[in-house]
Amino acid sequence: MKTRLLVILSLVTVMSLFLARVYSGEGNKQSDNKISEKLAIAHTEIFGKLERPQVIFDHSLHAKAYRKEGCKTCHPVSDGEGFIFEFPFKAEGKDRQAITDAYHEKCIGCHTKRFDRGMRSGPVRCGDCHIRKFESLTITYPVFEFDSAYHDQHVRKLKEEGNNDCGVCHHTYDSKEEDKSLRLVYEEGTEASCYYCHDLDHKRGPVLTAAVQAAAAKGLSMRRVSHRQCLNCHMRYIDKGEKAGPVECLKCHTGRYRTIAELSNVPRPERGQPKDPLINAKDGKMKGVPFDHAFHERNTKTCRSCHHETLQACKECHGLVGSSEGGWINLANAYHGLSSAHSCAGCHKSLKSENKCSGCHYYLADADIQTNDPKKGSCAVCHCGDKSGVTAKPIAVKSLNVKDVPEKVTIKVLEDQYGPAEFPHRKIIERLTEISNRSKAATSFHGGARTICMGCHHKSAAEAEAKDTDPPRCRSCHSLTFDVKNMNRPRLLAAYHRQCITCHEKMDVKARGCSDCHKEKTGSLNKVLSRERQFNVYL
Repeated sequence: MKTRLLVILSLVTVMSLFLARVYSGEGNKQSDNKISEKLAIAHTEIFGKLERPQVIFDHSLHAKAYRKEGCKTCHPVSDGEGFIFEFPFKAEGKDRQAITDAYHEKCIGCHTKRFDRGMRSGPVRCGDCHIRKFESLTITYPVFEFDSAYHDQHVRKLKEEGNNDCGVCHHTYDSKEEDKSLRLVYEEGTEASCYYCHDLDHKRGPVLTAAVQAAAAKGLSMRRVSHRQCLNCHMRYIDKGEKAGPVECLKCHTGRYRTIAELSNVPRPERGQPKDPLINAKDGKMKGVPFDHAFHERNTKTCRSCHHETLQACKECHGLVGSSEGGWINLANAYHGLSSAHSCAGCHKSLKSENKCSGCHYYLADADIQTNDPKKGSCAVCHCGDKSGVTAKPIAVKSLNVKDVPEKVTIKVLEDQYGPAEFPHRKIIERLTEISNRSKAATSFHGGARTICMGCHHKSAAEAEAKDTDPPRCRSCHSLTFDVKNMNRPRLLAAYHRQCITCHEKMDVKARGCSDCHKEKTGSLNKVLSRERQFNVYL
């Protein structure tokens, strides 16, 4: 009797573990966060704090089970739109009870029918769907990035079919409709990113207000419209037996993204954009700015990097004195705002923070037209009024006289606990020049080798020096002792260490210890002083 009871209990335990594994999704290694085609059903925006744990829904399992019946098993078909990939679609309202009833009716009803027919079925009890251990499980899929390579593939596909109608994907709301229904129309020359109207979490200006409000009223978020538009199109090709794009979640949401370098030779979408315009503002007082638009296209992943609101020129929204269309941001600030990722100055600022530039630029203040020190000398680099300004000549180190620019510099004025430091002067100039010549922006703004020198000789200018090949030494400004009345000027020891060590750190150059630059002198007192000095090196 005991043996029989143990066998029964063992079977029950095994079956329970098996069912728990099937229905909880453990077979897909939830604990390892390798989630395959699963969705978390919670609707906290409607239910608030859940009374029961969320439901983890295995979409791929259901898709395979109903492969013959197709998506219409769960998703309705709308005339002219194809499948509507929302669920539940029979809910009479968006209140708690309506959503609850809709899920239970569809899911439990389907499971019950399959069970009655003797088919393999899913759970019908509350605890088999609302599993406690998945209460706080978060399921996220990487954002899909429709880059210029994907766009080019779709354009070529349509052209192969003899279709040059961009309206297959691109549309806009017809704001001229008298009934204000804002029906969708295609207008050639207005093609733009879906994000402009369907990124509902992003605040838009007055130009897009009507379109965004209409999209929001219909709940047409980027996620929803992308699935409707893309999946339905792919499925139409599949139904015709033709090669098509993916319809599985993880085939699109891979988390792998092409780099700017990989996209550099991919054709960008055409909207009649100029290749190298001279940017001028009507009644503006500054000379025009030559702008290599084609170069910037190749060095960004999306047009929205600059055209954050529409694909129009900046001056269309941002006037000389600002307007409501541009959020009252005038044209000067639109181009020069350091805090904006969409402005020229803001974008260039982010480039200077890269390792290859930060060695010099980390301590150099940025030019800001809002401050009292706007560095007006750099204005002419852009505001030259001539398209030829787009082409910048690389810096030639040979322009520096070898006799005037020593190969090495020995720093020994502070020789005490350590011996003198030997600085590879010319080697560093050549290295910084090489880095500068790789960047078109750096080549344009640096102008010549003298600018490279200013990375270290930051408070002197060749045109003001008695001998432009012999700038003032560091000790000319930085005294041996710290001046408490001049808090912004470090003492000489700190000036050397801050300049050299910071450059090594910011540019990911091999970290340097004291003895890598200096030979340590013998004597216990020197070692004690050396350790003490490490705490005061930046004072």
